[in-house]
Amino acid sequence: MYMEHIVGHDRHRFRLGCRPKPGRIGPVKPTDDDPLTFANNRVSFPSKLYRDLPFPNARFVIVSMEFLLGGASSMCAVLFTNPLDVLKTRQQLEGELIAKQHLKERAYKGIRQSVLTVIRTDGFRGLQKGLPAALLYQFSMNGVRLGTYQTAENLGWTKSTKNPSLTPLLSLFWGGCAGLASATASCPFYVVKTQLQAVTSGSYTARFQHHHSGTLAAFVNIFRQSGVRGLFRGYTASVARLVVGSATEMASFSVCKHFFHRYEVFRESIVLTALASSTVAGFFTSVLMSPCDVVTTRMTNQAVSANGKGLLYRNIFDCFLKIYRAEGIHGYYKGFFPLYLRVAPHTILNLTFWEFFKGLYERTDDNLINDYCHRFDGNAPFAYRVSTNCCELEPGLSFQASFKIF
Repeated sequence: MYMEHIVGHDRHRFRLGCRPKPGRIGPVKPTDDDPLTFANNRVSFPSKLYRDLPFPNARFVIVSMEFLLGGASSMCAVLFTNPLDVLKTRQQLEGELIAKQHLKERAYKGIRQSVLTVIRTDGFRGLQKGLPAALLYQFSMNGVRLGTYQTAENLGWTKSTKNPSLTPLLSLFWGGCAGLASATASCPFYVVKTQLQAVTSGSYTARFQHHHSGTLAAFVNIFRQSGVRGLFRGYTASVARLVVGSATEMASFSVCKHFFHRYEVFRESIVLTALASSTVAGFFTSVLMSPCDVVTTRMTNQAVSANGKGLLYRNIFDCFLKIYRAEGIHGYYKGFFPLYLRVAPHTILNLTFWEFFKGLYERTDDNLINDYCHRFDGNAPFAYRVSTNCCELEPGLSFQASFKIF
């Protein structure tokens, strides 16, 4: 069907289905070549939504909110998981390029001993080392990552054109693209976060420590010493880490969520669905991402020469090779347990906060859209709701337009 709205002298027409026959008012069955899919009275339409929404700047608002919601959810999650990130960083740097049998004493062996070591050497505040940089990193990384993936999902790019159900391969692809974009946006914050978390006043020291007085000072010192290149140290490793992690996390989360919805495992409980999906996603992410995570930590924390070049590792391949030769496969999984304990809860908290904030945004944005709708003359043939990924038709006797973003 077509809907027309006349606002002043502006005519807004956008396609929600097939063109009705002359004189006919109401929804019609879509043809085989129609790109829309009907399910439970919902009409999903990809790029049409962003191009033809009949209120100004809607496309910008919707896309921007996806990025903001993703960033806000990750910042909430990192408040709880940053201590585990500190433990992970310390364990990954302990005994760098030293074989396990030659490592006489380990200050960070196991979660309990690692926590006690941090508290004994740096106090309870040591468990939240690098928190400001971690917040900035999570906002930039997950804001771009979740925002990019959700936008691709809204546009219908994560679904097959022949099969409306979710396609795991497309989810993996767009999850990887989201990881690539997020790695570029967040790399400087990751470098600063890692260097701040590695610093300790105890007897244990990493192979090298960067002594910065704070987050801002770290940015200034790195830039003065190595320029912009220093802020993107370990960029290739960061890309590999986030591409693998994002592709695994987002694909497994989406597939699990789709599975639970399809078979009504948790009925209408959004929270339980998000928790279960996040648990599965966190497990697979931890297993596949650990080697890249170790390499990224090592490369970003290594000492540099006067001209800003790394003194230990030339590139990502050199780092992988040196770790394997000196530490074996075990070296790739140093800090795996705190990584798993961090990734799983962080994934659960992050994606659960994400779903919660999206639901909150859906409810609180109604007044804004309704205020705009009062400008119409009330001549719309249907009342309908516009969402970020579907348009739900509400055919009936009412002739008043109703727009809601949810």
